Amino acid sequence: MVFVSNLPEPPWSSHVARRPARAPLTREGITAAALAIVDAEGLDALSMRRLAEQLGCGPSALYGHVSGKDELLHMLIDHVAGEVEVPDPDPERWQEQLKDVMRATRNVFVAHRDLAGASIANIPTGPNVVRVVDRLLALLLAGGLSRQVAAYAADLLPQFVTASAYEWSRFEQRMEHEPEYFERLHAYYEALPADRFPVVADLLVELMAPDEEDDARFEFGLDVIVRGLAALAEP
Repeated sequence: MVFVSNLPEPPWSSHVARRPARAPLTREGITAAALAIVDAEGLDALSMRRLAEQLGCGPSALYGHVSGKDELLHMLIDHVAGEVEVPDPDPERWQEQLKDVMRATRNVFVAHRDLAGASIANIPTGPNVVRVVDRLLALLLAGGLSRQVAAYAADLLPQFVTASAYEWSRFEQRMEHEPEYFERLHAYYEALPADRFPVVADLLVELMAPDEEDDARFEFGLDVIVRGLAALAEP
């Protein structure tokens, strides 16, 4: 009798190689997978079902870790907020420090497509977000602003930054599908009767000037806000 030693094991054998067990779901893993979807496909593509597909599980498995999409968005915002560094306040440099933090915040959002849209009409929470807000308030108070002005400013500045980042991302997506958009817009304004809209016609070059690589429009808005806050500083 000939014994063949390289036959496969029967399917009921305890020695049959089994597929490695799937790594258990964690909130950190869920957040990373959700962010990967947003980075690749945009915020509109993110859903609990799409996220479950990304993770190779059923949607019901996610609900043991995340209550739903609203909480998921909070988790994403808090995750990227962890990338923002806020320095210890220097009363002599608080304005430039404030601008640096706002630039860094915008850059973080811009790096993740239209994620900034998740924070519009939504007050994010989470340890990283609260840390940024806490340090931001410290900068504002170091500049001599009153407690109430500092509180208002801590709301105004993130609104400006996230709106700017969100608009930028939406324009980027639009230009992918409609690269001639600004040419058509420029042509429309050029065709307006100058006798009815004389100031617009006179300032058309400035109004339609393309933004520079240094984000001139964003820098202008940031400078206006920070100068306005400085004017409110208590002597």
